[in-house]
Amino acid sequence: MKKIVSLFLVMVMILAMSLIPAYAAQNLIEGEFLYEYKFVEEYIEPNAWVDEDIYIYNERYYHHVDENDPESEIDWVYVNAYSNMVMDWLVKTMVADRIFYDYNESIPFSFGDAIYDVKNECFVELGNGMLDKYDGLREMLEELNIGDKLGDADRDGKLTVMDATYIQMVSAGMCEYDAKDDIREFYALGDAVDYISDFDRDGERTVMDATAIQMKLAGIEA
Repeated sequence: MKKIVSLFLVMVMILAMSLIPAYAAQNLIEGEFLYEYKFVEEYIEPNAWVDEDIYIYNERYYHHVDENDPESEIDWVYVNAYSNMVMDWLVKTMVADRIFYDYNESIPFSFGDAIYDVKNECFVELGNGMLDKYDGLREMLEELNIGDKLGDADRDGKLTVMDATYIQMVSAGMCEYDAKDDIREFYALGDAVDYISDFDRDGERTVMDATAIQMKLAGIEA
């Protein structure tokens, strides 16, 4: 009987983990980092309702003033951090044509993502407004393949002509979209879309999305 109960608990844990978006799971890593003390000073210690022993902080990427010299000065850091309190609802948003979504809006940063600005000694929540402010940020998001790439209909993590072909095939009735293409179950924040394949962001999945992808890949402005 004990073996059956143990097996059941293991199956429940596996199922629970499978329901957590891969994006969230890959970021929840604890450790000692260069600017962790700044996060603790600003967001953990001043809040009596936050347990100082229960928080998650991770520095996932260091950007250097000279991108070709890893020994050069660090000017910004990509941070993923959570306190021990989250707002329990389904959320999604978009930054640089990448869709972020999670089962919670995190505290203190939505989706747990922020930039630590080393020069100004402050944390800035990740958003489209900082793409031009922090050199290399857009490229970093692509390099780490964070979130889902808008238009990635074949779900291979990249935007290619195959995505346009896939959308055309679906439009012709030759196949169906991947079930994960429909992300309407998530409460929309900001300018997030309802479908990953909705590249032209008109609210629908049509052959026009395939055309928009082809134009993007060809460097043609819409």
